[in-house]
Amino acid sequence: MAKKLFVSNLDFEISNDLLTQLFTELGGVISVVIATDRETRRSKGFAFVEMEKEEDGLKAIEGLNNKIINGRPIKVCADRGKTGVRDGGDAGGGDGQRRMEPLPSIQRMQIFRRKKKLDPFMADPTKSVDYKDVVTLSRFLSERGKILSRRLTGLSAYNQRKVSKAIKRAQNLGLLPFTTI
Repeated sequence: MAKKLFVSNLDFEISNDLLTQLFTELGGVISVVIATDRETRRSKGFAFVEMEKEEDGLKAIEGLNNKIINGRPIKVCADRGKTGVRDGGDAGGGDGQRRMEPLPSIQRMQIFRRKKKLDPFMADPTKSVDYKDVVTLSRFLSERGKILSRRLTGLSAYNQRKVSKAIKRAQNLGLLPFTTI
């Protein structure tokens, strides 16, 4: 059974060939992958080494951990994968494949919380929209006499249309001014 190792604190100038040579002294190496930055193609300072046998992997951990290479002590440990399993065992199921880890949903932070305005006509079913009720209709007008949007009034679409019609009718009859400025 293969053993995957995580090698960190590598010198940025180290190559795949040098790492392969270091690990083949302690056992058979299947693959060596040095993590590199996509844009600069420079090493990130860590690598993954896959050994043929688990015993070879354990020997590599004991033999190369804290060994100084190019002036830096490298750290070698068993790869825990993305799931963070710390027992050194297989991160996925028994078949050797990594299981999918559900990611938490991104939570949106609301900076300015808008007050939820309730539709007064829905809260009180006996209340109706009347063009003669100037006090109620003036709540849905801006300072300039414009009809406020549904976002600002909190009305349902049906009641917004009724209020708009009632305001226009009251303005045409002279009960409400077209502008207050």
